[in-house]
Amino acid sequence: GSVIFGEMAYSIADKNGFNPADEHYRKKESKKATNNSTTNNNKEESLVAKARDVFARVPTLWALFCEILACQGLSTLLNVLAVTKVSEAIPDDTERAGWMGKFFATVNVLSCMLQFGVLPATSSFTEPSVLWKGMPVIMLVMTCLLAFPKLIGNASGDPSLNMVASAFLVMKTMEFSVRRMLDEMVYVPLDYESRFVGKEVIGVLGYRFGK
Repeated sequence: GSVIFGEMAYSIADKNGFNPADEHYRKKESKKATNNSTTNNNKEESLVAKARDVFARVPTLWALFCEILACQGLSTLLNVLAVTKVSEAIPDDTERAGWMGKFFATVNVLSCMLQFGVLPATSSFTEPSVLWKGMPVIMLVMTCLLAFPKLIGNASGDPSLNMVASAFLVMKTMEFSVRRMLDEMVYVPLDYESRFVGKEVIGVLGYRFGK
């Protein structure tokens, strides 16, 4: 008798738009979604905690992170300044596009020469630390010349297109050649966790936030 009444109750509920089985399914799916969300949050918290521990344990990663932030920020500023100067000096769109194409072609050629010719030949007798110290010194000199163009005889006090283009050319060439090699060399002596977490954090946050 209870089975018959139970079937009648399910039939009446189904006719009125209520199905207990559907309600049970919705509750089950809601619980599953909550568990998945909790799991994802725990994974994100675990990754953040792991990154914090790794950067606290390996000061080299912090130094590399800060250096990349400064370098990318300077590169972005030079990029904006170069685009502005080119727009002022070359108003024609076709000529300006041709100039930019030749500029980046020059960057690629110089980067290839450094990466596949000069750097492998000099790495046997040049310490990586010398290159690390040399990059910011070169950029500091180029930036000072842009900030104080009168030092090289520019009476107007405003850096010319050639000066801006030269600084930007040096910056992009080092970024595409020397920096790529030195970044990888920094991770070589580190343990697996430091390499994995450090490269992920620096690659995602350092390069993206710097721009």
